[in-house]
Amino acid sequence: MYYIVLDLGCAECGESSNILVIFTSLDEAKKALNVYKEKNHLDEESDHEFYIYKIDKLNHIYHNSYEHMVEE
Repeated sequence: MYYIVLDLGCAECGESSNILVIFTSLDEAKKALNVYKEKNHLDEESDHEFYIYKIDKLNHIYHNSYEHMVEE
């Protein structure tokens, strides 16, 4: 299993979106997300949304991202 951490920025505000990391451990992905948010001073007041997606294979197109989203 792979866990992809995504920082979704704001197109209207000019905040970029980034894939932060891909891990094989959900715990490591969550830790990395928390470190990123703390280091970049991003909280609920920022123009960013954060998601962790779970996929089971690489080199594959996933058509419904909501099915693969990890609930926090």
